[in-house]
Amino acid sequence: MKGFVFLLCVLCTTVKAHEINIVTEVFPDFQYLDANKQLAGRSVEKVKNALNAAGISYTMSANNWSVSYNAALRDKNTCIFSIVRLPPRENNFVWIAELEEFESAIYGLKSRGIKLKTLHDAKRYKIAVLRDNFSHHYLLERGFNETRHLLLIDNLDKIDKLISARRDILDFVILSKKQFNYRLKTSPKLNLLEPVLDLNTAQSPLYFACNINMDESLITQLQFAFRQTSSLN
Repeated sequence: MKGFVFLLCVLCTTVKAHEINIVTEVFPDFQYLDANKQLAGRSVEKVKNALNAAGISYTMSANNWSVSYNAALRDKNTCIFSIVRLPPRENNFVWIAELEEFESAIYGLKSRGIKLKTLHDAKRYKIAVLRDNFSHHYLLERGFNETRHLLLIDNLDKIDKLISARRDILDFVILSKKQFNYRLKTSPKLNLLEPVLDLNTAQSPLYFACNINMDESLITQLQFAFRQTSSLN
């Protein structure tokens, strides 16, 4: 432990004082707002532990996914979590550390009674996905077309509205299983949905990643801190 602290201090002396912006979304139970409206969750703790150990000054905020994603793409001193490492994103970010694995599924309206045997079967229907989220890119990689197959939404609150007023245009939605169970506590309309097909996401873990133009010395400091704090868990 002493050696870890010493090496971090050595790294700190080579990097000027920075304040980096950390952006995320509410994605239970990896990250969520607690009773005091503060970000909490397993991924939040891992990120805070690494940043605090490295002595890096930071701000952290939760926004709609598209807002956070575009900020991390645009702003040099911005990092994002929890983000899936996908081929179309590979060269757009610096991938600092793996945080978590997760499971997701396609959910459909119970009243429709639609069954899926394979993902290909879903191409006969409209699927709601968060814009620029994992589900969006996951389906594009597998031949789904934005115009014919997908309904792009900017935040998950839109799902409640679609279920209430526009069931005619909503066939399916993709959600993390933990995310679905968490939102079910406060969004009773989700009881109208049921999982119809599990997605093969075991090979797509969630990451902490940073803007591609972030200072290299700061990137090195972040990577070292995540490696060391991970080994201490």
